[in-house]
Amino acid sequence: MKLKRKNEILLLKLGGSLLTDKNKPFFIREEVAKSTIQQIINANEKVILIHGGGSFGHPLAKKYNISKGLDKSIPNQIIGLTETHQAMIKFNSYLVNLFLERNYPVLSIQPSSIFIKDAENIIAKSIDIIETALDLKILPILYGDIIFDKQGSFSIISGDQIISELCENLQKYCVSKVIFAIETDGIFINDGDSKDKNIKLASKIFSSELDDLDLADLGKKIDVTGGIEGKIDFIKQICKFNVPVQLINGLKENYIYNSLKNEKLICTNIIIN
Repeated sequence: MKLKRKNEILLLKLGGSLLTDKNKPFFIREEVAKSTIQQIINANEKVILIHGGGSFGHPLAKKYNISKGLDKSIPNQIIGLTETHQAMIKFNSYLVNLFLERNYPVLSIQPSSIFIKDAENIIAKSIDIIETALDLKILPILYGDIIFDKQGSFSIISGDQIISELCENLQKYCVSKVIFAIETDGIFINDGDSKDKNIKLASKIFSSELDDLDLADLGKKIDVTGGIEGKIDFIKQICKFNVPVQLINGLKENYIYNSLKNEKLICTNIIIN
């Protein structure tokens, strides 16, 4: 476990399905995006922002089976790989411009240029670029992207994976909290016996309980990065670095601002124990 550092940082993940409509390719929920960016600016905390692929990354990644790697039986897969990457740059540029239009300094950092896989391991090559941006009071923005593999293949690095890598590899900064802004109030679980199950929000979960959650099924969307089960797997990794996690409803008024300011919210809090 790496030593705690003095410079505290918040990691904020904006879910792709929060900012886009996954049922409509390349469709941004503009009012949600603008409200979200304004809340981040108003909070003015030291943050690294990460966003998902939503209706930009996921449909293309699914069409060309990017997450499974090189497959010569898939027509035009390499073109699809580069199209997936370019779609994410387009989405990211839209969000970057919302900040710049409001005179707030942000910098897009391309994950496929600073992370590479070696078989199953992700290697973080240039975390110091992110830390230098923070030193200069610039908000770094990363996003779900393609990732190359030293074995000559590729896959997807999700926003959740990026968060896990940042928690492990940041040196000058200590992550005080990871915030997942999604489109529900948090993690919902089944409460009661099998005959009479009620669905309820899990407002407080201890990290030691993450393996035993009876997750409620709230329906599935296109998600090449694993949905809520996949997210919980990454939350387990984050907890190993003694970082608490909060899942909040990014559609609720000022919830992102209040979370960045550490105000009390109706949400899911994952506490280290």
